[in-house]
Amino acid sequence: MACLKCKQERNADTNVFSFHVLEVQTLRIRDMSGEKRVQALGKFQDYEVCRPCAEEQLHAVCSPGKSVLSRCAVFGGIFLLGVFVSVLFRSGAAQIRFFGVAAMICGALGIYEAIRNARRHRLEYQAMSDQDALQEAAWEVLLANAPKKSEDSDLSYIPVDKRTLAMKKGDLMNVYDLLPEIAVKAYDLIRSGD
Repeated sequence: MACLKCKQERNADTNVFSFHVLEVQTLRIRDMSGEKRVQALGKFQDYEVCRPCAEEQLHAVCSPGKSVLSRCAVFGGIFLLGVFVSVLFRSGAAQIRFFGVAAMICGALGIYEAIRNARRHRLEYQAMSDQDALQEAAWEVLLANAPKKSEDSDLSYIPVDKRTLAMKKGDLMNVYDLLPEIAVKAYDLIRSGD
């Protein structure tokens, strides 16, 4: 089987992370009363992620400079737009001045949030053992590269591993954002191994 990200077949001496997952299809329906979700379980799928792709993801999480810089650049632009509007229209209408201040606040909060999330993500990985961190990085590669749509439905995945098998129905529902009746079906299906 080929790596999900780089599409290369890896030989036996290269470590490959194999994942057996259960698809969850979620259809979002909007009507006058708001948005509702309808979920159904899909089929079991098998995916592989090669070690080099997992290591690349792990390096990106542990050294988030480029990704944080790109996110901060966008919010920095919003902040500078706010400064520009505030200075340019300081004696103008209150609505325009308010827009400038709001843009500065949004930009500053966006920069703070991007840095905080990258730091939190890095600390989570640093708290894991090397092998667990690499496994988690491989899982993130899978989530980033696996199909996200099936016709009109959004696709999400539940890994079938020892951690998921140890979960209770309520834990499955909370961790994987399942509706209660789908959590019960997923619990039974994962345990039956079909």
